[in-house]
Amino acid sequence: MKMTDKTSNFLFYSGLILLAIGAFGLTFAVYFAIIGLPIFVVGIILILVSKKTWKQRLIPIGLFIIGIIAFWPIWNNINTVGPETFLIPNDYRGRVNIIYKKDCGILLETTENGLIYEIPNDGVLLLSNELKYGIIDHNYYLIDKNGKKTELPKMDVRDFNEEWTTEKNPNEPPRDKLGVFHWGRTGSTGIIRDENGIVTNEDEQYKFTEFYVSTYSDLTEKFNFKYERKFDSIRDFKVKKCK
Repeated sequence: MKMTDKTSNFLFYSGLILLAIGAFGLTFAVYFAIIGLPIFVVGIILILVSKKTWKQRLIPIGLFIIGIIAFWPIWNNINTVGPETFLIPNDYRGRVNIIYKKDCGILLETTENGLIYEIPNDGVLLLSNELKYGIIDHNYYLIDKNGKKTELPKMDVRDFNEEWTTEKNPNEPPRDKLGVFHWGRTGSTGIIRDENGIVTNEDEQYKFTEFYVSTYSDLTEKFNFKYERKFDSIRDFKVKKCK
């Protein structure tokens, strides 16, 4: 069946619209690329099956592809938080909390190497900085009393095999290897409101990031509920004193 000019134009301009929507999903809404990519591909197909000349079909497709590729490094640079360096006492093991609370703690200044967090011996650092979100660029180091730094690897609990693991990792890391777990984890304290909807615990509000310096074996065996409760009490005491 021969395609009419009307059908061809419909396919072509529909394809352009889908290219624009898909390109938006692949750039400004890059976290939704799983949706944007299929839409973009369908747009390409509609344009290609239209009766337009090859030049008319390939130029818009090429321009959109070039635009997306050129935008990615710009988007990545704009949305990257960092670089950030964490200096941890050489013998510290366990949970680290970095508390972000207005008018509380120190104001961390950006250096030529980015933000440098010097973690105290109790693992709780209080900052008056605002917590920024985005793609993280983190590096973690143990530092001894002489200033010697030893880099810690960023590790993932999903790399270790357990009874419930459906797909076993053939390259499981050593369980006694020291590293940083749960890096990049963020959170905030809960908001309590009265019957009029007014926040009653505003002074207790703060945001935080946290991670663990540990081996995989110690992560659940040593840093258990009892440890967490003790750590929370130390953190809460420091935050309360900071008011």
